[in-house]
Amino acid sequence: MNDNRTNRIAELENSFLTVFRTFRKDINDLFSDDVPANEFGVLNLLKDKEYLTASELAGEMKVSSSHITGVTDRLIKKDLITRERSLTDRRIVYVKITEKGQAVAEKLSAIRRDYYKEKFSGLSDQEMENMIDYLNRMS
Repeated sequence: MNDNRTNRIAELENSFLTVFRTFRKDINDLFSDDVPANEFGVLNLLKDKEYLTASELAGEMKVSSSHITGVTDRLIKKDLITRERSLTDRRIVYVKITEKGQAVAEKLSAIRRDYYKEKFSGLSDQEMENMIDYLNRMS
C-alpha cells in the first residue's frame, strides 16, 4: 500500500472517530434528562417488538451479554423495562418495554431524528445517497 493511501486511511479513521464521538456526545447531552444513548439503544430495539432475550439484545447491539445485563438492570430500576421468565422454558428470560419506557423511547427517537435532520441539512440528496452507499459497503 502506498504512503498516500495509508495517509488517507488514517484521515478517514480520525474523521470517523471524531464524527462518532461528536454524535455520541451530542445525543447523550440531548438525552441527559432521560437515559444515555446506550440505554436508549435497548429501548429503541424493544419499542417495536413484544420482547427480546438479553442475548438477542446483545447480538442486535453488537455488545457483550454482560454489558446488556448492566444496561437492563439500570432500565429496570427506572421502570422502563421488565424481565419476565418464559412460561414454557424457565431458563429463558424475556426483556419487555414498559408503557413508561415506550413513551421515553418515542420521545427520544423524535429528538434523535431532529438532531440528525439538522446535522445532515447541509448535504445534498446526492451526497447523502453517496454516504449511505459508502457506509453500507463497509458494514
